[in-house]
Amino acid sequence: MKKVGYLGPRGTFTEAAAQKYCGGSPAELVCCPGLPEIVAAVEGGQLDQGVVPLENSTEGAVGQLLDLVARASGIMFCGEVVLRVQHHLMVRPGTPRSRISRVLSHPQALAQCRNYLARQLPGTDAEETVSTARAAELVAACGEPWAAIGTHLAAVNHGLEILDSGIQDSVENATRFIVLGRQDAEQEPHCRTSLVVEVRDRPGALYGILREFALREVNLTRIESRPVKKRLGQYLFFIDLEGHRSQEAVKSAIQSVQRKAANLKVLGSYPRDLEAESADPAGPAQILSDIGEIRSEIDLVDSQIVDLIAIRAALVEKIGPMKRDPASVRDPAREEQVLDRVRAVAAEKGADPELIGDIFRYMISRSVERQKDVLRNSSIH
Repeated sequence: MKKVGYLGPRGTFTEAAAQKYCGGSPAELVCCPGLPEIVAAVEGGQLDQGVVPLENSTEGAVGQLLDLVARASGIMFCGEVVLRVQHHLMVRPGTPRSRISRVLSHPQALAQCRNYLARQLPGTDAEETVSTARAAELVAACGEPWAAIGTHLAAVNHGLEILDSGIQDSVENATRFIVLGRQDAEQEPHCRTSLVVEVRDRPGALYGILREFALREVNLTRIESRPVKKRLGQYLFFIDLEGHRSQEAVKSAIQSVQRKAANLKVLGSYPRDLEAESADPAGPAQILSDIGEIRSEIDLVDSQIVDLIAIRAALVEKIGPMKRDPASVRDPAREEQVLDRVRAVAAEKGADPELIGDIFRYMISRSVERQKDVLRNSSIH
């Protein structure tokens, strides 16, 4: 029987996610005290898998988990579970709402019920706990008229009475949990792939990464930045995309990104939680369906092309003063090397190599004239 760890204590949304993930299959659910312990236990083989929270629709990503998986060497994502979050206000049996003097819960749960608390319990003290289950445990053990915000499971486990249900501010509040393992999943019809990418510190580096997916029509579903923690201003980007890493378009994009990035790590490919997606009133992303939408996309691409040409022109401008005189500006061998390279890239990307060659030949000629002008002006002054 496989052992599946989850972030404890008992009665949390993570336990509910682990129960949903295991379904009817035999598994031993193991309550773990923290995210580092789950990652270490999966990596070391003490657990077969671990279910951990990755992101919430209103409060964002769990930064600690992102940092842990970025450093872990033997961890891969092998599944996901999305739970609609329903918070409950729970008290010791017989405690009236009018006597509640303090509300306890996890910081995210308190934040997700901020409007409800302001309306129903104005001026009541809020106290943060390590989990919603711990809040229920403290309320059950205390003789004071306190309340907890948490799950139905926590109320049952600790014998508490539920005063109000569905008190979260957003009806679309959902938490996405990721399943950690030592290998990811086989290709299925509906998969997601997660990556962590460290970009090089130079202009347009992130755009250069993202465009590889756009060129291959690989849909990105999430991008999140985290500091590398080596020096200020250096970041890792966590990227989720549709498709399995073995699919041709995804595989090709990852290979191209790997050549451009300072570092790339495939966190794994795994089945999407389609049950959660089908419940989403917004539904899946719509394919561009009319000429107006397609033209809007063309306009966006045109703007990006202009941005890149401007960046290239600025770099060329820096080179000009480094040359001796206008006669030394031309470098025919270098120009042919550039043209050969861009024609080869065009062929690889499915563009017309001759068209791309003509465009670059024109840009090079304009760059040469600009560098000559810079040198002439500098010699005059």
